[in-house]
Order: sequence, then C-alpha cells, then structure tokens
Amino acid sequence: MALNKAQKEMLENTPFVEFLGLEALTSDEGFSCRLCFREQHIGNPLLRTFHGGILASFAEITAALYLMESLNLVEEPLCSSMTFDYLRPAFAGTIRAEPCIVRAGRRFVVVSVDVYLDKTLVSIGRFIYSR
Repeated sequence: MALNKAQKEMLENTPFVEFLGLEALTSDEGFSCRLCFREQHIGNPLLRTFHGGILASFAEITAALYLMESLNLVEEPLCSSMTFDYLRPAFAGTIRAEPCIVRAGRRFVVVSVDVYLDKTLVSIGRFIYSR
C-alpha cells in the first residue's frame, strides 16, 4: 500500500513500529494491517502466543493509520480512550487487523479494530479520537 506523507511520518515517529514490523495492506475488501509473529512478540512462551501489549499496540496503530486515510488527516490523530478485549489466545502465526469507523462526529471519532489469526477473531479494540 502506498502510504501518504502524514502516515509515513507517523510510522517513522512512533518508536515501537519498527519493533512490531507491521505491514499496511489495501485490497478490494478495504484497508487492513498484517503482523507476522516474531520471538520478541511472545507473551506466553509455553503456548507461543502474542503478548497482549503487542496486540493492543498493533490495533492502535492500525486504527490511527486508517483514520488518517479515511479522513485525509495531515497530522497523527490523538487517541483519547481505548478499550481492548482479548477473546482468545493469539497463537504464533500471522495476525490481521481490520479497522472500521463506527461513528465520526464533530468532536470525536470512534474506530473499531478486529484482530484475526487466520479467520478466527482473537481480539477487538475500540479507539476514541478527538477531532
């Protein structure tokens, strides 16, 4: 996917983006991000699952990138609140985050991000951004 200047700057200025190794994708189905498992992402070494902080950070970055693209923002949006639900373990593999705008009001924008491992929903994040 070709990121715009503001999205590239956001990724360059966010210190943990390189550590995560996320990839932004655009297809006929819309915008999404992908993250391949690395040993540094381990939350539970016995089960080889993603750490919860990795999942939440991945979803938050995905939400911000999507919001910047959808609303043609030239600056990184400010996340004022987030709720993240862990539905089941995200075992080692490639996870995919699919964002959507739930509501875009005059003062706030709510973005929901579903995180999948293969076709299994593993977590859901809701992010509220100030306009």
